[in-house]
Amino acid sequence: MKRLIYFSNWLYLFSLSLWVGGMFLLGILAEIVVRVKLKEQPQMASNVMNGLMDIFNVHIIYWCMGLMVAAVLIRFFADRLGWGGYVEPVVTKRRYTKEVFLAIMVVLAIYIGSVLRPQMHAMDQQKKANPENIQLQRQFDTYHSQLTWLYTVNMILGLGLFWIHGKEMTRFRESRQSTPPAPAS
Repeated sequence: MKRLIYFSNWLYLFSLSLWVGGMFLLGILAEIVVRVKLKEQPQMASNVMNGLMDIFNVHIIYWCMGLMVAAVLIRFFADRLGWGGYVEPVVTKRRYTKEVFLAIMVVLAIYIGSVLRPQMHAMDQQKKANPENIQLQRQFDTYHSQLTWLYTVNMILGLGLFWIHGKEMTRFRESRQSTPPAPAS
């Protein structure tokens, strides 16, 4: 049973790394590089960023969410059912802080992938069809600003999850390897 818990910890960290690292890599670095390198070809830059972000926001993040929720459920049932004497370490003032952070990240990611992304694509198509319409550009910029803020919130929550999970892993190792104190003479 301990191997299952170790595996779920690894799965959680791996998924969180892909999610947060991907948001940083694609949301910040790739966008800057694409916009700078393809400055003279805005249509090509838009197509490249749309393709990258579609794959990341739908396929990769949804897989990461599923794997992280599975890992949380494995640890939850291991704690509740007492598998192998496992007790979930609590390192924050509130017991379910990590789960609340993850739930907020999941809701924001679903909103980004299922609601905001299709709206941005529709607005982008309208903007390309009517490049002289300033109102469409402003609406697209509003959507992009909202996407940037939501990504920022998700990155901050993801970094918080790294910190909480790292502390839990340290406590898990300490409780497993600690030896009882020697009797005083």
